[in-house]
Amino acid sequence: MRRAAVLLAGLLLAAPASAGILVEGRLEGVPLRLEFAGPGEPAEPIVRATVAGEPFLVDLARGTVEPRATATDGRSDGRAPVGLVQLTPLGGGAMVAGHGGAWQVLTEDGRVCGEVLASAWMLRFLEPAVRAVELLEAHDPRLRPRSRHGCSPLAFRHWTRQGWPLLAGGREDAVFVTERLRFDHPYPPPDAATPPR
Repeated sequence: MRRAAVLLAGLLLAAPASAGILVEGRLEGVPLRLEFAGPGEPAEPIVRATVAGEPFLVDLARGTVEPRATATDGRSDGRAPVGLVQLTPLGGGAMVAGHGGAWQVLTEDGRVCGEVLASAWMLRFLEPAVRAVELLEAHDPRLRPRSRHGCSPLAFRHWTRQGWPLLAGGREDAVFVTERLRFDHPYPPPDAATPPR
């Protein structure tokens, strides 16, 4: 794990000055794309997000998502009180989107809510993505957490406690699936307009 972190640090230092991070996956079955500046890059705390083809700018400093949608479907935004949530090592590992992780089981008050294949070393680099997903969950009803297996609707952050979730949820009903992850993505993307201020 330490070797992987040293390798990533070397790649980030060798990458062009506009190196960014790209995450593509599915949250609650909805296609999600996040683009943001890599660590140490001079950039505003903006995450460019695309949710099912719709572009958004997530300003982490202000806690805003633009443009704002007005639709709501009454689902929980993931901020409702939940019980004691724990992640416990399950053993073994697997590869998803070219990256390896270790299996964890997530429980709420002793009930099994799902499994997580998490990559611990990635989390420090992908914390802006976690914060952006939190804001998007509260903003977009399609991304809001759902109850599963008798557990409360658990926000994305609950699944990230032991690392970046390469795969989270159940085998039949994934909460989140990482489909693509790049640490050498151009940022801002060449076709991106300057975010409004």
